[in-house]
Parts: sequence; structure tokens; C-alpha cells
Amino acid sequence: MEKKQLVCVLVSLMVILAVGIAPCLAAWPEKPIQIIIPWPAGNDPSTMVATAMAPHMSSELGMPVKVVNKPGGGAVLATNELAQSRPDGYTMGLISIGPMITQVIRGKTPYKNQDLRPLGLVWSSPFTLACRGDAPYNNLKELAEYGKTHELRLAHWGLGAVPTLIAMNAAKIGGFKWKETAYKELNPLLVVKGDADVITFSTPGLKDYVESGQMKLLACMLPNRLPQYPNVATVKEQGFGEAYSIWFGAFVPAKTPDDVAQRLSDTFFKVMAMPEIQNIIDKVGVIAHPTGPDQARQQMDDELASFGAIMKELGIIQ
Repeated sequence: MEKKQLVCVLVSLMVILAVGIAPCLAAWPEKPIQIIIPWPAGNDPSTMVATAMAPHMSSELGMPVKVVNKPGGGAVLATNELAQSRPDGYTMGLISIGPMITQVIRGKTPYKNQDLRPLGLVWSSPFTLACRGDAPYNNLKELAEYGKTHELRLAHWGLGAVPTLIAMNAAKIGGFKWKETAYKELNPLLVVKGDADVITFSTPGLKDYVESGQMKLLACMLPNRLPQYPNVATVKEQGFGEAYSIWFGAFVPAKTPDDVAQRLSDTFFKVMAMPEIQNIIDKVGVIAHPTGPDQARQQMDDELASFGAIMKELGIIQ
């Protein structure tokens, strides 16, 4: 075959392939989509919000969207399954900062942060630092001054947990050290009964204690103040760390095509903005703060560096 004929054949094949592929991309989705959540269903806020969103996403995409809970391994098992799934847009997941950042830093994951592509961050769990209502400090500055001359007992989930790392970093900045204890069953009663001085805990679980005056909030671990507690400043506002939060994000496998990832992202955030979904978000207690994929990736890169430094200083990693 002459060179000129060979070129013509190759061009023809490329055209045929392009025509054959284009309808596949244009037709997406052609089968059901699943949203993996790496925690038990129960009272998990992300499960409740995603379950409410699924029918609306189905209407937008023209295909069923199903929420699938796959707990275990500190959320690493399901996150790894998502990372290894086909990058075709039919599998996405709602993953938190733990399995995406701190577990990766600790070397506890078979995947890398870059194996997953963020569609964007979606909401945060409203964690706070809280103490007894009659404690002689009302904010982090007063806490730090007290901690320089008194023992302060911190009750927390574990040294690798993000709220704990935020609290440990605040102590480093404030120039004091915690006497810390990790609990498998963390409970505000540890503070109320005097077994601990300060606790890292989700704010909805503290509501009754705060309203009764048995406990008070020292700082919220969020980018912005909680609407329910506008007088409680964030960790960053008080100068004791960055705008860290226990965030949750929407992710797909890293090699998911741009157009598919974009449509999935657009659909997710369009549905998330619906008034009925916003009402559910408010009711379950998470704080919505959606971001785009580029901002999400930049935040994750920053946190890999900053939490890595904190964990190294604490001796959690080498």
C-alpha cells in the first residue's frame, strides 16, 4: 500500500472512531449512578442529605441515583473502592477530610490523594472546643493563659482525628500542653462530671448542655461562625490556627472524563441548592459551604502540608 493510501485509511479510521465515541459521551448517563458513603447509615448526616438528594439528581440526569453505605476501616475501605472504580461517572462518593487527608498522611491508605478527583467540597460537621460552664476561661486566649500555669485535660477521639489535631495545634500556638486522653465513646458528660476540662465534640450534641449552662463553647472549628452561636469565634479568628474544618466532599476517580465530571458536579450542586435540600441540611446539623473543584484541590494540597507538619511535630508520623 502506498504511503498516500495508508494516510487516507488512517484518517478514515480516526473519523469512524470519533463518530463512534461521540454518541457514547453525549449519551451519558446510560445506567444507574451510585453514591458511595463510607459510614453506616444510621443517623449519619451525609447519608440523610444524599438520600434526599438522590431522587432530584435522578430527575436531572434521567437515570436512577442510589446511595450505598459501605462502612469499615475508618472510611478507608470505601474510599479505596471509589479510587479503584471505573472512571466512567457511574460511581461517586462523599468522603471526609479523614480518609482524604490525615489517613493519607499517616500512610494508612492504599490510595493516594491524587487518585480521586474532587467535584467540590460540600459541607462540614460543626465541631467545637467546649468546657464546663463555670470554667475560668471563655475563649482560646484565656484558655492558653490558664493552661500555662494549670493542668488542662483534653478529651478527644484520638490523636489522628482532625478535631484533635486542631486542638493540639491551638495548644502549640498558645504555648501550653494538654494532658490528653482518647476515648472510644466520647461523651460531653466527661466534662460535666469533671473527668475532663475541655472536649472536642460536634456542636449539636452539646446543645442541651450549653442551653442549661452546664457547658460553654470556646471556639468553633469551621471557616465561619455557627449561625446558632454567632458570639463564638472560630479558631482562625482567635489566632489559633487556620480555617480548618471536618469537611466532606464529592469525589470521583481521578481519570473520570472532564465533561462527565462537570455534568455530575453541576447536577450535584444544583440539587444541593434546592430549598428543600437546604432545609434538610439545616435539620441534620451540617454546615453547607460548597466549593468548586479547583478550590477543593488547593485546600487539600494546603492541608496535606499543614496537617503533615502538625502530625510530625506531635510524633504521629516521622
